[in-house]
Amino acid sequence: MGSAAGFIGFLTNNVITFVFVLSLLVFVHEMGHYLVGRWSGIRIMAFSIGFGPEIAGFTDRHGTRWKLSLIPLGGYVRFFGDEDASSKTDVDQLSAMTEEERAQSFAGAKLWKRAATVAAGPIANFLLAIAIFAVLFSIYGRTVADPVVAMVTRDGAAAEAGIEPGDRLIAVDGNKVTTFDEVQRYVGLRPGRTIVLTVDRDGQNRDFRIVPKLVEDTDQFGNKMEMGRIGIALVDPVVTAVEPAGPAAKAGVQAGDRLIAVDGNNAATYYDIGRYIADRPGKGIVLTIQRNDVIRDFPIVTETLVGTDASGNKKDVGSIGIAPIDPLVASIGSDSPAQTAGLELGDRILSVDGREIGTIGEVQRYAATHADKPMTLSVEHNGQTRDVTVTPRKSEETDVFGARTEIATIGIGDGQKPIRLRYEAYGPLQALAEGVKQTGSIVSGTFEYIGNVIGGYMKADQLGGPIRVAQLSGQMATLGFSAVLQFAAILSVSIGLLNLMPVPVLDGGHLMFYAIEAVRGKPLGARAQDIAFRIGFAMVLSLMVFATWNDISSRLG
Repeated sequence: MGSAAGFIGFLTNNVITFVFVLSLLVFVHEMGHYLVGRWSGIRIMAFSIGFGPEIAGFTDRHGTRWKLSLIPLGGYVRFFGDEDASSKTDVDQLSAMTEEERAQSFAGAKLWKRAATVAAGPIANFLLAIAIFAVLFSIYGRTVADPVVAMVTRDGAAAEAGIEPGDRLIAVDGNKVTTFDEVQRYVGLRPGRTIVLTVDRDGQNRDFRIVPKLVEDTDQFGNKMEMGRIGIALVDPVVTAVEPAGPAAKAGVQAGDRLIAVDGNNAATYYDIGRYIADRPGKGIVLTIQRNDVIRDFPIVTETLVGTDASGNKKDVGSIGIAPIDPLVASIGSDSPAQTAGLELGDRILSVDGREIGTIGEVQRYAATHADKPMTLSVEHNGQTRDVTVTPRKSEETDVFGARTEIATIGIGDGQKPIRLRYEAYGPLQALAEGVKQTGSIVSGTFEYIGNVIGGYMKADQLGGPIRVAQLSGQMATLGFSAVLQFAAILSVSIGLLNLMPVPVLDGGHLMFYAIEAVRGKPLGARAQDIAFRIGFAMVLSLMVFATWNDISSRLG
């Protein structure tokens, strides 16, 4: 990172949410072990959230010590007869036990009870994920877009296969799809592998064999990730407004131009283009556009503006002055508050009531919560900055679902054509079914990623450790509590899967030993188990070091 202060800011913005999320998942995981262990008659000595020295705790009437420990990177349940938190048997203590005590120890319990107790932790993580998804689906429902292609990237995999704008996607590899997101998720996990895309074109079904290309994408927080793409989008990236004195206008770009590529990188969405430009303040780029079926290149030097990153730190961002990438006014309603206040087409809105903004959508959302309250816009036009006072006015509008709603507006827009969306509501049972489906999708997606890494289709640098989890936790917190819960559900599935890996010291390693015991009729010898635990510990430690190195490398850029 650029400075110690930046690193401290990173920790401050992320650590609280990180500790909350991880503590929740650890508590649920260990509670699974605890409940089934108690039900099986096994005495439990300690239940800890975190490792290391105890910060606070109490002992219940069953003799279990409940405690909060210093290092919040996990937790454990220690059973009677365990040597340590890894549930390694204390052989000396076991041999000195009476028959009654042995029956209450973990090692002395029947095989099926031990297996059930160990498996209960990961199962609890899966159940938590299902429950969180079910609650979110039942409360918020889901907004989805129909799988209709609006734009096909030049020279992309879809274009090479013959996909055209207007095609409705109905299946991928024979699996029916009903939303655009389903197609993206499936394609994203299959770079370099042939898939069959079935489309409805003019009432006839046609199959297209396509090989998704591996691309590095960046999300809204600047996190980089690899995924498969075929080059289709829901919105056609057309310039809706040009800042009169901006770099694009000086280069000759006009409203109505269709964005094709930036520096030879084929564009799929406004977001792709805007992100690329924002990362290159003060640098020369070549913008490829299509105008009246003629493709032209425009050399442009981006201007440098001051923006804010996900952690709230100031940073330089590039801009060329086109909407809807930049906060330019592309439309003004007749007799609207904006027209009355004197806003003009092509105005760049810099801030609202002193708050920096990056899109016209941010202005619209702010206005929606300030009905009949004057707000001050800082506006730039032809290099001149002025303040404009405008009062949002309530009016009845039709939303993307066709419903009439009353909302406060000032009457400006960025010129984008609205994406046709539909809202799906879920009853309790439907929400539960979707929760199971979503959890299963994460499980299958994880195995797909592992297969891609082993097969050489993707790199392993997307594997993250505590630093990345903390970073993502903080980023989700900026989107609201529901986003934090959704992230917790995804992470819960990952923790459940990780613990089921057949590696000694993990739950899956214990289950592997129990399977061997069931086949042999007796457990492995103490020395064999000790060697296996040492190997397993080394494997887990190596994985943690590798994941942490990935975290640090991504932070250093």
